[in-house]
Amino acid sequence: MLSYRPKPAVYSVSITGHRCDLGCQHCRGKYLKGMEAVEDPDGLIRTFLKAKEKGAKNILISGGFDRLGRLPVMDFLGAISQGKSMTGLVVEIHSGLNRELGRLRDAGVDALLLDVVGEQETIERYIGGQWCAEEYAEVLREAKRFIPLVAAHILVGVDRGEIRGEFKAVDMVAEAKADALSILTPMDARSPELDEIAKVMEYARERFGDHLTLGCMRTRGKDRPEIERLAVDLGFDGIANPLRRTLRYAESTGVKVIEVEGCCVFTQDRIPMNTKGLPGARQADTKGT
Repeated sequence: MLSYRPKPAVYSVSITGHRCDLGCQHCRGKYLKGMEAVEDPDGLIRTFLKAKEKGAKNILISGGFDRLGRLPVMDFLGAISQGKSMTGLVVEIHSGLNRELGRLRDAGVDALLLDVVGEQETIERYIGGQWCAEEYAEVLREAKRFIPLVAAHILVGVDRGEIRGEFKAVDMVAEAKADALSILTPMDARSPELDEIAKVMEYARERFGDHLTLGCMRTRGKDRPEIERLAVDLGFDGIANPLRRTLRYAESTGVKVIEVEGCCVFTQDRIPMNTKGLPGARQADTKGT
């Protein structure tokens, strides 16, 4: 099992600053505030250079979406290409339902990350979007033709902590044959009950035979240790920022744990080199909590 430590290897940037046209109540733009804010292509190039100086291996390009579920990235493609050429950073992007996938490839995008919602009512009523749930599957399948690594995120309980379309979302990701799937949970009191989260995790492991992980966005409450132990028991391939006690538990069950500097959508054979030109993976440290 891979134990992922995203920071400082992954440098996150929002190309819309703190703005987003959607109104998801679990976010309302607060997650954008944790990213470097840029609003023009020159600012993005400067951020590539800054990320490289700080020792990052990857740059994650994200931001707020429009009502059609798209990141307004097209005006930044030249900056992405130039920034990658200048720094050699691996480029990940949360581009949403953009269909200009060939242009993203030509700009140098290495990994496409797509948040998948399986319930149409959730998209319209909770997220405030104007797209169809089936578009996720279409974009995932199309992206496989152009982007080296295509990964999906499923936020369990995205609609006020209720399970409303998560099983359908897993089906779409599995049928599209994405390269990786990351399971997330809300980080506030809206997180579903543990047994409901467990059902989705079990179904994800049953349906998705490729790289399956617990991502970095998940509850920090009392259920966190149990969710991580469940991921170990189910044979998840990795966990982002796991508790040390989880790593000790994994090793006690005979699971070998490798610590990785980077994003959890990358399998061990795709882990980018670290700043010294060596693979960004090592034996995990299990001391502490």
